[in-house]
Amino acid sequence: MRRWSIEQEEYYFKIYDDASNLAAYFQPDYGQVEPKEREYEIIERMLRHGDTITSGLLYVPMVKFNIRDDADYSIDEVIAGVEDALARIKLWREVITAQGSDHLIQGAWVRRSHTDYDMLAVLLMVRFGREVRLFKKDVLDAVSKILDMLAEKGLI
Repeated sequence: MRRWSIEQEEYYFKIYDDASNLAAYFQPDYGQVEPKEREYEIIERMLRHGDTITSGLLYVPMVKFNIRDDADYSIDEVIAGVEDALARIKLWREVITAQGSDHLIQGAWVRRSHTDYDMLAVLLMVRFGREVRLFKKDVLDAVSKILDMLAEKGLI
């Protein structure tokens, strides 16, 4: 089991692995925040007071293609890279579509990473079986179960 750490950045959280590498982002589902013009202020208050949530979005790296702008590749190298990426994507699909009473992943979307154009990232909609207070320790406890499972499968 890995040891994760967390830090709050504005209205979301950054999660780091035991080597201090950024492993994921977590965006809590704050619900309907009204009035919209005071949304940021209200979310800040929710975070300060440790209001509760039951779900959120977990953004994690999915697959890297290892294609650099300054390199040429043989057809065999490209095929090997695509096959490796496809195998990893299929493993992600198994994890995302797995069912069970304690399964936290309710849905997923794939997008190009905003920090690395050679990488796809997956945005996981996670739902907790309990209310989670918006304190760093409580959020980390809630997302650690899914992060541990992803790490165990070699996905992060």
